[in-house]
Amino acid sequence: MLTDKQLAARRDLQRWLPWMGLILLAFGLYISAFLLPDLVETAAGPQQLTLDEAANVASATRTYARIEGGAWDCATLQQVQGLSATSIRYGFGPLNEREETKYTEVFFTDNARDVVVFVTLSGDVQCDDLTRQWPTGYLYRMSDGTRQALTNEARLARYFTTDTFLEFCGYCGRENSLIGAGFGLVFTVAGMAMLFFWWRGRQRG
Repeated sequence: MLTDKQLAARRDLQRWLPWMGLILLAFGLYISAFLLPDLVETAAGPQQLTLDEAANVASATRTYARIEGGAWDCATLQQVQGLSATSIRYGFGPLNEREETKYTEVFFTDNARDVVVFVTLSGDVQCDDLTRQWPTGYLYRMSDGTRQALTNEARLARYFTTDTFLEFCGYCGRENSLIGAGFGLVFTVAGMAMLFFWWRGRQRG
C-alpha cells in the first residue's frame, strides 16, 4: 500500500515525465540533425593532400583532409583560454557556438612558405605532440576576417612573402562528429523511453 507521500511523488513524476521526455527527444534530434551529416561525410576518411593540393581545393566550404609534406612552425604556437575566434565557423550547431575552452593555434607550412596553414587544435598542445601527427580535420580558404585579425596581431609578419593562407580546424572531423552523434542518440533514446513509460503509466491508471 503506497503512502500519501509516495502517491504524490508518483503523480508529480507522471506530470513531469512527458515534458522531460519531449525536451530530451527534441534536443537529441536537434544535435543529430547537425552531426549525422558530418559523420556520413567523414566516414570515408580524410583526403590526403600536399600543401599545394590543399591550396587548390580549399574554399569557403569545408573539405575533410589531412595535409602531409609540410612542418609545424612551432615558434608560432600559442595557447589561448576563452572563446575561440573560429568556434562558430567550425562549430556543430548547439554544441559549441558559445563554448569557452582552451585551445592551441599554430601555423603549418614548408621551407618555401608558398602556402601557410593556420591550424586550430583543441586543448593545450605542445610542440612535441605535433611532431608525431599531420593536420587532420576541416580545411578552408582563410577568411578575410581571420587574415585581418592575424595581421593586426602581427602574427603573419614572418610570412610576408606568402600569398596563399588557409585555415584548418584540427579538432573537427570523424571523432568529434562520432562523439556528438553518440550524445544525440543517447538523448533521443532517453526521451523516447520517458515518453513510453509515461504512456504505460497512463494506460495502467
